[in-house]
Amino acid sequence: MQAALQAFVDNSLSKTVNFSETATEEDVAKAYMLAWELGCKGITVYVTGSREKVVLETNATAEKKDAPAVTASPLSASKPEIAPTFTADPKRPRPRALTGKTYKVETPVGKAFITINENGGEQPFEAFINTAKAGSETAAVSEAIGRLISYILRMTSPTKQTDRLREIVRQLIGIGGGRSLGMGPNRVRSLPDGIGQVLDIYLREKAGALPVIEEKSNGNGGMGHKIEEEVEANFQPMKIGDLCPECGEAAVVNEEGCRKCYACGYSEC
Repeated sequence: MQAALQAFVDNSLSKTVNFSETATEEDVAKAYMLAWELGCKGITVYVTGSREKVVLETNATAEKKDAPAVTASPLSASKPEIAPTFTADPKRPRPRALTGKTYKVETPVGKAFITINENGGEQPFEAFINTAKAGSETAAVSEAIGRLISYILRMTSPTKQTDRLREIVRQLIGIGGGRSLGMGPNRVRSLPDGIGQVLDIYLREKAGALPVIEEKSNGNGGMGHKIEEEVEANFQPMKIGDLCPECGEAAVVNEEGCRKCYACGYSEC
């Protein structure tokens, strides 16, 4: 039938050759060889049940697919099963009550309150970070950082929590933003930098070594300290608000029913 039709068609013609479930490889090979011998331009072969989903199929074939799987033989049941990567929640469950400490740090986006709770063995278990009013971009970023820190500390791992927190400190400290707050050893470059400094203080306290601020001399008879004091006295901090989508500064405040940025003049009115 294929050969009779394709003999009079220029662009070739393919009509599916349907085989039953009992078809063998020899049956399919015979169909292709016969098509070649008769000069067919092309054929398509389909063996019933060889695909999960098809355009058309009989009710009998569909019912066989929906039937429950055949019970495995004793030989296959004896094979060891591969254990899943995680048998349960990778995070350790949180107790109902935990003890901890809350630190305050001044950052370029305002005051940040960082709470570090401990679990058994006086190991850090979770962190909460609060900076601005709920619903602001700054508050969202703070909550995200706190959640990530908590997830790393609560994850099941042979690495001690203090070692994990030490690596978090290494990643956060030194991250710079649009502007800094403070000078010298007390300089805070961004919210992540301030969080890293607080976590570093926490680790030093646990190790019994409080942070030491080194006094650096610049060889000018103390004039450097005097200049820094004058700069700090003359420094006029801009209003602290939400993060500006235009310049990235934390200077967007609500005034007179409008949100405007005091750093770049951006306005949402």
